[in-house]
Amino acid sequence: MSKHKNSTTAFRVALGGICAAVCLLLMFSSSFLPGLSYAIPVFAGVLMVVMIVETDSKWAIADYCAVSLLCIFITPNFEASLLFILFMGYYPILQFWLSKKKSKLFQWAVKLAVFNVAIVIYYNLFKFIFVSVDMLEGTEFLGKYALPLLWAEAQICFLVYDKFLSLTIDVYINWFRKKILRRK
Repeated sequence: MSKHKNSTTAFRVALGGICAAVCLLLMFSSSFLPGLSYAIPVFAGVLMVVMIVETDSKWAIADYCAVSLLCIFITPNFEASLLFILFMGYYPILQFWLSKKKSKLFQWAVKLAVFNVAIVIYYNLFKFIFVSVDMLEGTEFLGKYALPLLWAEAQICFLVYDKFLSLTIDVYINWFRKKILRRK
């Protein structure tokens, strides 16, 4: 049974369908808004917060898996799809789960490990799928420091993203649910 006593299976299925549909709509929109290839997977992933708060982690993971699978077939922007599948889609669920753990050291060790593994997989898959595109194009002036500097920049972006996600979860739980949805 879900942690919410009044959360029926029908409600969970309907909410999962709505979240999945909005995620897919967002992911599809990345094909005609290519400048938002990095931002759209972030916003789609935030919808997993709704799933985990209103149902539980099992339903949120099922929704993530469904959206990830459908992204492969529906979304023409493979770069955005890869970002969603490899990190942005499941990280909100992971972060919500980690926030329940007492040890901040454990939380950050897991967060950074997951992020860095995802980034390495993303980089290698990107090079494999998009052979004609060089991710380091435009960084030639940095020479051998290009990759380490981009790696450091990615770490900073991750810290900003993690803080954004924490604030989003807090706003959803402590303001939106109480004021708009009138749930406790």
